[in-house]
Parts: sequence; C-alpha cells; structure tokens
Amino acid sequence: MTIAKKFQSKTGPAESGFDLESYVLYNLVRTAATYNDEMAKALKRYRLDTMKWRILMLLNDRSPSSVGELARRSVTKMPTLTRVLIRMEDEGLIVPQADAGDKRFVQVTMTPMAVKTLKAVQAIGQKVFERAIEGVGADEIAAMTDILIRIRTNLSRSPYDAAAGSAPVKAKAS
Repeated sequence: MTIAKKFQSKTGPAESGFDLESYVLYNLVRTAATYNDEMAKALKRYRLDTMKWRILMLLNDRSPSSVGELARRSVTKMPTLTRVLIRMEDEGLIVPQADAGDKRFVQVTMTPMAVKTLKAVQAIGQKVFERAIEGVGADEIAAMTDILIRIRTNLSRSPYDAAAGSAPVKAKAS
C-alpha cells in the first residue's frame, strides 16, 4: 500500500484495520508536539517559551486583548494563562490594565521590550515554519488549513459536554 493510499484511510481506532501511524489525529498531535519542541529550542535563548511566544503573537495580532480572549485564542485554561501573564508582567513583557467600566475585565498590551523581542523571534518562527512546509505546496497548505478548521469545528460539537448529564464510565481493572 502506498503512503498516499494508507493516509487516505478513514479508519478509526475501533475499526478493523486501524493503524496508529496512519491515524490522522495521532499525526496531528505528533506534528503539533514536534513543532512545539522545535519552537521551544529556538526560543530558549530569548528566555521565552512557547506559551509566551503564543501570547506575544496574539497580542501582536490584536492589542489590547482581554485575558478571556487570550485564554480562548491561545487554547489555555484561565489559571495557567494567569500564571503565565503574571510572569510576563514581572519580566516587563506585558502591561495588564483593569477596564475602567468593570474592574473584573483586564486588558493586556505588550511593552516596547516585548515588541522588540517579538520582532527578533518572529524571524526564528519564520525559519521553523519554512522548514515545516518544505516540499508542501501553497494549495496543499490552504487545503490543510481548511481541513484542520473543519476538524476543529466538528470536535467543538462534543457529545461529552458535562451539561449532557452522563455519568463517567469507569475502566475495568485487569
């Protein structure tokens, strides 16, 4: 079987013929982990990690941003994001500002130092991106982006929502 035919499979984990190495979601997670590892190595000399990189990129895209918006867009739970933002404030990378109308809402902006740091590391991010897409055509990237958005949309309609009221399933001890 060729790689192309092998990867065209829609075989899921409970189906006959399931092959983990050709399972799309397994490959998605492995690719994301590989990307994060490469970025972590590249960012280390700038005293950044992938979470700080992501926050700076999000603030570069939309600033100011609320803490809630940053949590949603960075796909990070609020307690984790709060800890990262506190560290970033201590390091002089961001400035949190309570909303004048409602002190519960905090807007976050980058400092000039963060802008300078981001400019330097964006070149690194570009190199990692270029290496990642080497040999992949623009049409393939556009199609892959579209497919990933559709998969994410499908997964966001979770039948496992806590509001559904289903009791957790206990695994049997062996």
